Amino acid sequence: MNLLSAMARRWVVVLIGLGLTAVGCWQVAQLVGTQYQASSQLVLLLPPQASGVSTPTNPFLNMQAGQVTVASLLAGNVSTPDVRRTLAGAGADAEYDVALVPGAGPIMQVTSTSTDAEKAVETRNAVMKEIDAQLARMQARANVPPRQLIEGDRSGVSDGAEELTGSRIRALGGTAAVGLLLTLLVALGLDRLWGGGGGTGLPGTRADRGRRGTDPVDGAGVDADGVPDEDEQGDAAAAGRRPASWPRVDAEARSPGDKRSRRAS
Repeated sequence: MNLLSAMARRWVVVLIGLGLTAVGCWQVAQLVGTQYQASSQLVLLLPPQASGVSTPTNPFLNMQAGQVTVASLLAGNVSTPDVRRTLAGAGADAEYDVALVPGAGPIMQVTSTSTDAEKAVETRNAVMKEIDAQLARMQARANVPPRQLIEGDRSGVSDGAEELTGSRIRALGGTAAVGLLLTLLVALGLDRLWGGGGGTGLPGTRADRGRRGTDPVDGAGVDADGVPDEDEQGDAAAAGRRPASWPRVDAEARSPGDKRSRRAS
């Protein structure tokens, strides 16, 4: 309730903050373009004659652990900064990622993202061509027999790029959250600075001390609870005497230990 009251008192500041937040969200929506994603998969397969000319096998059933190793090496090679610069120089400058599909064997997932749908597709195609080139060079260096040359088979190749709206939504949500938080902090800070709503009257606060001077008194300079008020205590201290209204303690009321025994002469 105190928060709502403070915002109601500083409604002008709140309206200005909401207006600025709306303008910021509009600017973010204009600056953060729609992201497009193009993806494909590439699986490494051995030829049917890899197990023997007289005993050919199904390439999809002839998966070897070495094929997974080759796929991992290819994913790392095409993700190096040198290859990225080479592809960007050829016009494929969209962001891309190449990774192995977990638990699926020698399958690489190629994904490219850009604010230009055509650029995303172009980069994805360039990365797949680079994977083929890297695979051919790698096997040539290892002198792989022609009968066991690994080939890359493409699958799941999208014709176009898919529109992604998550980035824009996250940017708008972050801008709105920051704007509302700043509006709240400014409104509360100004309300406290300008003393809106008065004090709370808690014990020890200025409002509480202001009320204590108006408490009903019982007798001259004594509050209702029997304690001399602050004005009388201050005057008595300045004069070096005991306040007149200070309760007196009878000598007879002292404890017996305070009395001095007198010796008969």
